[in-house]
Amino acid sequence: MEDKKVTYNFFHWGPFLYKTRLNKEELEKIRSLCSKDNKDVRESLAGLINYEHEIDHKKIFPIIVPYLRSYVQAYTEHHNKPLPAKMELMSSWVNYMTKYESNPIHTHEDDLSFVIFTKIPEKLKEEYDTIVSRSKPGTINFVYKVDDEEMSINTHSFFPTVGDFFIFPAKLNHYVNTFRSDGERVSVSGNLKLSEPERTDLNGKENV
Repeated sequence: MEDKKVTYNFFHWGPFLYKTRLNKEELEKIRSLCSKDNKDVRESLAGLINYEHEIDHKKIFPIIVPYLRSYVQAYTEHHNKPLPAKMELMSSWVNYMTKYESNPIHTHEDDLSFVIFTKIPEKLKEEYDTIVSRSKPGTINFVYKVDDEEMSINTHSFFPTVGDFFIFPAKLNHYVNTFRSDGERVSVSGNLKLSEPERTDLNGKENV
């Protein structure tokens, strides 16, 4: 009996998680903004990490603008409607994560958040490859709902590579697994606020 050809559709549910990759030049510019001499911001963050420091968000914003525009396009394709807002970067910081440290499950402030990975230790890659359990060292894990549902895709986990750039809803739960190998796993994060774009009249003048 000849197999019947069946047409079908499937539908995306849950939060929109965007992933891309920065080039080497952009990464170097971002690395130049990171320093352990910058303001210590651990009191405002969830991480169990010894070194978490502020980054000048006004300087990092121009570097990532092309990717924010790409995000807007991808959002429009995903939701089949435009993102009805403009973006403003409210804060940015760098995490220098080392062995036995972790970033417990948490959410962020504002509307959107991002994370960029600027350094992944070689020994961490080796450790990741040797672990056979489902929970892997050094991964970033996004959790839509804490209660797991067998028939739903509820989580996405990634072992990052240098240059990986994620943008996600600020209220999306996420966490980072601890690891035991030497070296620093360095990531840069930030929070973005969405607001209604300024309107213009027929003469091109801006109105709020």
